[in-house]
Order: sequence, then structure tokens, then C-alpha cells
Amino acid sequence: MKEKCLKTILSHLPGRLRAPLSRAVPFFESEAQEIIFRAGRPSVIECGATRYYLTENGVLIAFRQEQDLLITTISDIREIFKSICDYSVYARQNELNSGFITIENGVRVGVCGTAVTGENGIVNIKDITTLSFRVTAEYRGIAKPILDLIDPLDGILLCGPPCSGKTTMIRDMARLLSGKHKVSIIDERNEIAATVNGMHSFDIGLCDILVYMKKSDGVIHALRSLSPDIIVCDELGNAHDAELLLEAMRCGTAFIATVHARSIDDLRCRRATAAILDSGAFRYVAILSDRSSAGRIETVYELRGACA
Repeated sequence: MKEKCLKTILSHLPGRLRAPLSRAVPFFESEAQEIIFRAGRPSVIECGATRYYLTENGVLIAFRQEQDLLITTISDIREIFKSICDYSVYARQNELNSGFITIENGVRVGVCGTAVTGENGIVNIKDITTLSFRVTAEYRGIAKPILDLIDPLDGILLCGPPCSGKTTMIRDMARLLSGKHKVSIIDERNEIAATVNGMHSFDIGLCDILVYMKKSDGVIHALRSLSPDIIVCDELGNAHDAELLLEAMRCGTAFIATVHARSIDDLRCRRATAAILDSGAFRYVAILSDRSSAGRIETVYELRGACA
């Protein structure tokens, strides 16, 4: 999967960036998590706990120096941005307003620039300065060990910092569980299935996917129209999510979801995530390791005590 992702990323780069990055790919392919281009700054490859800088000759170095680094220009940023939008920024506006664009093979591109706001929030992002390509990965079977230990119908909340593998884990959970349960995925940010032109970039089994639909709308839609045994969604954490969980529980539907947190104490210290725990929707809380060991579960807690 990473090979396809990297080919996709390279296909959207201008030649002066594509050639040196292509030469360096064999040296970082297995560990790459993000490739970041910033206007007027060196090209950066994030590989877990290690950060590499790319030279003009396609050499990776683990320290920043003043000479020979491959500097991204504002013209490069503009060219890349037009390419990932298929030369139609208007068609990708809703994604852009959320700060990212999903392209082929599940690659998500984070976009930074100047926000243009209206009465209902962000209506555009202009003067793009950073494009961060997330190198996606698909690890089939990664969720099997935890699903062998616990009953997913009791609800599972996956916690971890950014790049800890939360989305990768729930994607595989959904795939595995769809073989014997009706599973609906609320893919608000199009990260779980990475749907492009109606086709899913990842194997999500027999799941029903609601793409770019707000969690509040997606949960109600799924409950009314799809009768799921399990609803899967990413990134809980706002004040309304506990209410959504209670609504699903009243209908007898289980939840598998993720939240940004580093520990059970971290969850309890924040009002919104504490309310999610108190909703009763999750019997199990799984804590993932940091980006240096992405996809590894450190501890699984039962809310009435540790279970593993």
C-alpha cells in the first residue's frame, strides 16, 4: 500500500521535486509517515521518531543544514495544489474548508494557509503555504488480536496521539467485523475508506460507508436507514458526541470510535471526552503507542478495571 501511496504523491509533484524524492524513496519507503512541503523551507520526510531532510541530489540527512537542501518554492506549492485539486479548486472546496484533500490510494493532504471566514465558519483557504502528504498504510489483520480478547458489541474506544495508528486499527476492525455483523462507517473526513470517485481505496469488507457526512447526520442516517449492529467513526471529542452515543445505544447499536488522547487520565481531564466515557457506550478503552510504534496497543482498559 505504501508503494502505491508514494507513487501517487510523486505523480502530483513538479519535476524539480519529483526527481530527487524518487531517488530517495528506497531509503524511507518502509518507515515514511508524512512528506511535507513548506514554501521557502526544506522538504521533510517524517519517519516515526526520525525526521529526514532531502537534498537537491536526493540524499536523506537527519540534520538541517544551510546548503544543498531541496527548498520548496511558492510556485511549487501552487503547482502541487492545483494538481491535487485536479485543476478544479471549486470542486474540492468542502474538503479544503476542513483543512485537507483526499487523493488517490487514500493519500490525505493537509493544507495550511490563510483562512477566509464567513458567518458559518471557514469558507476558503487561500495563500497556501504548506502541503503535508500523509503516507497511508493498510495492515490487514492488525485488529485481530484485540478482537479475539474482547466483545466489540460492548463498544471500543481507541485512543492515541496523532500518527499512532488509530484510523488504521478501526479500519481493520470494521473490515473483520463486517463478515458477521452489519457495520456502518461514518467517514466524516474520508480517512477510513478513502473514497475517490465512488471507489474505496482501502478494503473495508462489507461495510456501508457514509462519506463526508457529519457524525450527527451520519449516525441518524445509519440508524434510520441501515440498521447497523455497529457504527464506526473517527475522532470523537466535541460536546455533542456523547448525545450521539446515547442515541445509538437507545437503538441497540454498538460504537467503535477513536479520540485523540494519550492516556485514560487524559480522557478524564477533558470535559467532552469525560462525557464520552460516562455515556456508557464504551466498555473498553484501548491506548495506542505513539508514532514511533504506530498501530501497537499498549493497554486495554475495561471501564470497571483493566482487562489486559
